[in-house]
Amino acid sequence: MFGIGSTELLVILLVGLIVLGPKSLANVSKTIGRIVGEFRRVSTDFQRTLNAEAAREEQKEQMQKMSAEERSQAEKEQAEDQLRAQKLAKRRQEAEEKAANAKKAKAEKLDEQVKEAADHNQDASNAASPMPPADSPLARALAKTHAEAQTSQNLTEQKATPPSSSTGSAV
Repeated sequence: MFGIGSTELLVILLVGLIVLGPKSLANVSKTIGRIVGEFRRVSTDFQRTLNAEAAREEQKEQMQKMSAEERSQAEKEQAEDQLRAQKLAKRRQEAEEKAANAKKAKAEKLDEQVKEAADHNQDASNAASPMPPADSPLARALAKTHAEAQTSQNLTEQKATPPSSSTGSAV
């Protein structure tokens, strides 16, 4: 792999672990893996495109050598091949979109579960914690913090919901 031996790779990983730390190294390695995967996909697509262009050039050369009848038959076959290729590309794209949508839905479901668990933990911690006397400074600070959080949450919800369009005419 690029002329790097196993001991050299081990040294590189150890230096990365020391410099970046275990959490950052995991994130960096994930990012590098994604980049390498994307590079492979792009290079494969590029290679396919080059091969397709070369095949088209060969077909053009062959068609120039053929008679008129053979040319018309070959053109029909070529059109059918292109149609099949387009259909296959469309199916592949639909499959990729379906997989991406499924992944997005799964991520949203996990986010909802995490939020529910956090809300449940917060409710449990709020119920378990004793409340200070109502006239104490701590109670006033808690009430102020709670009111600020509620206001912030209301603003976030208002930003998330799109404004409804008015159906009445302006006067």
